[in-house]
Amino acid sequence: MSYDPYCAVEIEFSNMQGLHDVINNCDESNKTLVMCDKFTTDLWGITEEIQAGVDAGYLAWVSRCPGNPTQQDIIDALEIVGDLNPTQILAIGGGSTIDLGKAISAFYYLFKEKGITPNLDNVTEALRNKSYTEPHQFIDIIALPSAAGTGSEVTRFATIWDVNKVSKFSIDCQENYAKKAIVIPDLTLTLPQRLTLSTGLDALSHAMESFWAKPTTYVVKDIALRAIDLIMTNLPKVLKDPENLELRTAMSRGALLAGMAFAKTRTTACHSISYPITMQYGLEHGLACALSLDAVSKINREKTVLADMLFEVLEKHGGLKNWLDETSKGIVDMRLSAFGIPKEGIDSIVEGTFTKGRMDNNPVDISPEQVREILLSVY
Repeated sequence: MSYDPYCAVEIEFSNMQGLHDVINNCDESNKTLVMCDKFTTDLWGITEEIQAGVDAGYLAWVSRCPGNPTQQDIIDALEIVGDLNPTQILAIGGGSTIDLGKAISAFYYLFKEKGITPNLDNVTEALRNKSYTEPHQFIDIIALPSAAGTGSEVTRFATIWDVNKVSKFSIDCQENYAKKAIVIPDLTLTLPQRLTLSTGLDALSHAMESFWAKPTTYVVKDIALRAIDLIMTNLPKVLKDPENLELRTAMSRGALLAGMAFAKTRTTACHSISYPITMQYGLEHGLACALSLDAVSKINREKTVLADMLFEVLEKHGGLKNWLDETSKGIVDMRLSAFGIPKEGIDSIVEGTFTKGRMDNNPVDISPEQVREILLSVY
């Protein structure tokens, strides 16, 4: 009988010295791919340590990790890794960096063993056909999140966005859980205000959607409620006091719990509605998810077990819609029109909304007409 722990990832909270230690522990016997934007390595004072490892031949460094990675970003990263044959990946950054790290873990040895040179066609085919689920060697991932939001450090999922902006791909396999997540709240101190908001709202969406998702459990609900309360309590405070490490740590705790919750359930309608908004208009993922959060929560209330407990937490903070408006005030206006999305674009968003595994994971069937109404209500 196999043992399935509640969280498959070893979790450690650390500090900036821990960041230096994990890099300096790499050597010839432990060849490593480091994935981290150079802008942030300069900010955190680790550029020279990484470069020393690159010069010595036991590190490869993907120094550009864009938001919403595409097939081309996978190809570019695989080219940088080359013939290093790494045993581990240090993914240091936001959810997109960790997701890209998962893609490299899934594809590097798969392509190498088959003698395949990655290009747009074969990477797209591998994503679409999920050939990465074939038995082969994966690279261990150590995830160091620099944002309190995505939860990618404790999930098996990675999102890759189509370079042609017509779909998205989800890498989903047991082997892509990180071997270890090292949470260093100090890394989040440098997040700009809007990114702090969007990643925090992403975590809130994860927690709320895990509460009502079809596979949810009482344990998930209890974890999700704690995450929701932590985030709704601390996100407004940290936006006003961004250099407060205690508040940043509380947000990291909330985001981690939200990640643990939705790792068991996946997301639902809010994420499904968000995908075409992000793909077509480039709106940050967390903001795009949060736009429909209040409306979907009300639609799902009747079909959600222990819904009153969820709404008690929301009301404790003044109600979700009011909290969203107050928290985002002065940073963004949480309306489609304020993000430059034209009203005539709503039909296209509706058409792209119904992602399998997300919309059908919602406890209530939501029709295209209802999605249109939701979008109009936040226009």
